[in-house]
Amino acid sequence: MSQPPSGGEEPNASGRGNLFALIAVVVLVGLGYWAFNYLDQQRKLQNCLDSGRHDCEQRLNLQR
Repeated sequence: MSQPPSGGEEPNASGRGNLFALIAVVVLVGLGYWAFNYLDQQRKLQNCLDSGRHDCEQRLNLQR
């Protein structure tokens, strides 16, 4: 017959670990997506201001 898992772990322990790892990866990807979008908006705003415009927030529809 099959032997119980060695090391005293519960049978679902590795499944929970995988779930937590998946959640961590999803959170990190979401934060990375937000950060890159934020940096892109700031780059566009800086380029607009460098060109001498004064209505950059309205032109770029930036919301803070």
